[in-house]
Amino acid sequence: MTQIIRSRASLIALLCIVLGVQILSTSFFLYTILADLLLLQWFVIPWGLQEVLEIVSALGMLLGVVVSSALLYLLATRMSRLDGQMRAVAGEFQQFIEQQFDQWQLTPTERHVAIFVMKGFSNAEIARLRGTTESTVKSQLTSIFRKTGLTSRQQLTTHLIEDILDSISLSA
Repeated sequence: MTQIIRSRASLIALLCIVLGVQILSTSFFLYTILADLLLLQWFVIPWGLQEVLEIVSALGMLLGVVVSSALLYLLATRMSRLDGQMRAVAGEFQQFIEQQFDQWQLTPTERHVAIFVMKGFSNAEIARLRGTTESTVKSQLTSIFRKTGLTSRQQLTTHLIEDILDSISLSA
């Protein structure tokens, strides 16, 4: 993780340097154009130095184009990889949940209740949707917590989401 942070810091530093060079290069070219156009000379730059400054400015602007292109390529590559991961997660989410429910040996009813819990429904809402009483939902939740070793609705949801995120990290 620290390597990623360091590389991001290096990338930001490089981007700031290139941006600074481009700003100076653009400022120099704008000054020379406006000075020629308006016949203004706030300070006289010797011809040899002006040639060197123009070459350095042009190279600075070229460097900006090269670095920008490289960064765009890296960004496009990362977006493509993240898009693939998101598609994999979307396609495998239900399968992952079912595997976890199998491991916990949840009954079909307990599975439905667990899904409703993950979606954020209250006991009363789950009871209404399932056509049962609230006390039945509470007993089903107690059974789910006993089988999973978890103690709360938040832990159930967090456990499943963290396992999915861990599987994404391992496959990346």
